[in-house]
Amino acid sequence: MNTIKPLYRIILPILILLSLLSFASCSPQKKPDLEKAQKEAEEKKPPDELDKLKDSIKKVEKALEAIHEESKKPMFMQQEKIEKQASEEGKKQEGEQGGQSGEQGGGGEGSSGGSESGGGQQKQQAQAPKLTPEQMKMKLEQEKYKKFESIKKDVLELHSAWNSYEAKAISDFAMQTTINDFESALNNLTKTVEAQDAYLSLLEINQLYKHLPDFYMLYEAKVPPDLDRLRFAAKKIMLLSEKQNFTGTNDVLLYFENIWMTARPKLKSENAEIVSKFEFAFADLKNAVIAKNDMIVEAKSEVLLKLVDEIEKKAEKSGK
Repeated sequence: MNTIKPLYRIILPILILLSLLSFASCSPQKKPDLEKAQKEAEEKKPPDELDKLKDSIKKVEKALEAIHEESKKPMFMQQEKIEKQASEEGKKQEGEQGGQSGEQGGGGEGSSGGSESGGGQQKQQAQAPKLTPEQMKMKLEQEKYKKFESIKKDVLELHSAWNSYEAKAISDFAMQTTINDFESALNNLTKTVEAQDAYLSLLEINQLYKHLPDFYMLYEAKVPPDLDRLRFAAKKIMLLSEKQNFTGTNDVLLYFENIWMTARPKLKSENAEIVSKFEFAFADLKNAVIAKNDMIVEAKSEVLLKLVDEIEKKAEKSGK
């Protein structure tokens, strides 16, 4: 019986040591598992290249909208703007000339009379003469040309952003038809910008919003991709109704309704109030299209776009 105790004293420390070694060997495995999970989560997020592509689209669209809104203003308002710019340029030149004559005239009583008469001449020169209709037309064309030259540079950046993402889209198994459709719309946009047609350019850049969600659906995005499809539909309805194309507007309205029916069940309960507002605004939009009232169509489309923005912000906050 005495031989059992020494044996017990030997076995017990061995068992304790083995259990400690087993625990130590298991615990480091948790770290690689956590790193693996984080890596998988990162891989499921939309890539930076896709977000940059979307930002480039927004930049071009914003510039085109500014030109289009300006072109819709009455001619007398556009002329007033040009005349104001000419007057401001005249005042600027007057200030520069006044500073130069002051430096050249220096001090002394004899120079005071000359500076006064010179100042009078400068004021007369600063007052820009009223532009003739031909000069006004030329000025407006120059302004338009400058704006479109700036947009051309933004479109080149958009092409670059697309090229950066395209290889990623292919490796992430984007459908070839989606890639082709996006490229086609981008090429059409380039042509309409080259032709300095703001309206057609807006139609083409809006088309990019229709195809963009197909790329975002390859990943786990915080924001439901369908929201961009709703934006596409609302903007196209506005643009078509502006030209009284209510046949085309009706077709887009059906597309809008189908996308909304798909998107609505995916929205969280916290969006209940916005969803209710959205459906009332959408019903009003349909009535406006039936009545062929382009002003109400524009107003209700703007309301729907703002509600889409609200849904997007809530989705981003909740980390959906």
